[in-house]
Amino acid sequence: MSFGHLDNLIIDGATFGRLIVEDIRAPLPKLIAHMAGVDTVYHFAGIAALPVNQADPQMAYDVNVGGTGNILEAARRSGVRRVIFASTSAIYEMTKSLDGIFGEDDAVAPNLVYSMTKDSAEKLCKAYNTNYGIDIIIVRFFNIYGPHQDFKRLSPPFTSYLATTLAKDQTPILFNSSTTALRDYVFSADLIALLETMFTKEKKYNADVFNACSGKGYSAPDIFSIMRGHSGKKIEAVYDNPEKFWAKYPALTEGQYPLAPTRVTKEVYKMSVGNPSKTAEEFGWKAETPLEEGLKAVYQYTLDHA
Repeated sequence: MSFGHLDNLIIDGATFGRLIVEDIRAPLPKLIAHMAGVDTVYHFAGIAALPVNQADPQMAYDVNVGGTGNILEAARRSGVRRVIFASTSAIYEMTKSLDGIFGEDDAVAPNLVYSMTKDSAEKLCKAYNTNYGIDIIIVRFFNIYGPHQDFKRLSPPFTSYLATTLAKDQTPILFNSSTTALRDYVFSADLIALLETMFTKEKKYNADVFNACSGKGYSAPDIFSIMRGHSGKKIEAVYDNPEKFWAKYPALTEGQYPLAPTRVTKEVYKMSVGNPSKTAEEFGWKAETPLEEGLKAVYQYTLDHA
């Protein structure tokens, strides 16, 4: 619960299932006790905001890598059938692709802290499968969006940030004016459908990797235009220098060795569109929700809660 809020787990006035608030870095006996009799573990916990990870690499590795090792070890000792691990499309950040679309077999060599922690966590998953035989599925989430995202944090997801500023009649500040730098967006309900299908499969996946993506790309101006249409407002966005994208995190630019502004700009303008064919072939899945429909749901939720 370092990020997010309890109300995200409430449906019709009550939490679903049994809620245990625990740190994934808790002593192993605690995690093993929680997993007693468990069939499948979905491991989503981690620090996701890129600048938060970049500003505190010790915490990032402690949670995203050390925490993953703790989950895998607890699952192994508890006899869990399968672990489904949430990785990220950010792992492709330095991957070169002729068509700008990334597949699971593409070589990855990330160099930002968040992406490197997820790369390390993926390697842990593969090692646990190789050495112990525990079945694991690695899912690389692209830009997942939907109602209930944490729009209150310092660096909220882009769609939630837009919805919040428009709901409050504020002017959004965007750092990417390019219409050719495209990102792949998947609505949260579609992702859940994929993850539920992964639970039902009886074959072993042996830490195989699958993209959770639509195969379609949208620019920041595209997203803003659609969201503004849902708001019915005539607010114009202000486009600022991409070098200032992480300006809310002064630790990154302090001292003798600041984070290179060119690296921040590269992150702003990166292409991030996935190839969904492997996932579609194996699980019969595709991202069904049109972007316009998904963004409408995000705006309405934010309007009700902002």
